[in-house]
Amino acid sequence: VNNMRVAVALAACLTVADGFQTPTFGRAFAPRFTRSCNARISMVDTTEITMPALSSTMTEGKIVQWLKSVGDKVEAGDAIMVVESDKADMDVEAFEEGYIAQIVTAEGDAAQVGAAVAILVENEADIAAVAAGGGAPAAA
Repeated sequence: VNNMRVAVALAACLTVADGFQTPTFGRAFAPRFTRSCNARISMVDTTEITMPALSSTMTEGKIVQWLKSVGDKVEAGDAIMVVESDKADMDVEAFEEGYIAQIVTAEGDAAQVGAAVAILVENEADIAAVAAGGGAPAAA
């Protein structure tokens, strides 16, 4: 039984990248959401919102404005931030639902395409666990 619990916990901690970053136009410009489990945040299931590639030449983006704050409920399709790319300022929509637990990249700061800019949690009660655990790992 204990081996089963360890296997379940390990499986929950494996990172699964959703296939939003594809060469097709429809999803190519969507933020990538990565499910991960950080041991420092007491096994809370989190989803990283990453900086999307808003154009084929974009290597980093600057967050002009967060449209959602820590603690806000996010539904799929909600505009969550405004990003300045090498071409224009664009609203970025969420493709996952949850609660914003942490904003990793502040307004006015830039992040590389693919870098975590915010952390979502499934349950509102998990926001405190993310805050207590120091949040997501630092972006590479």
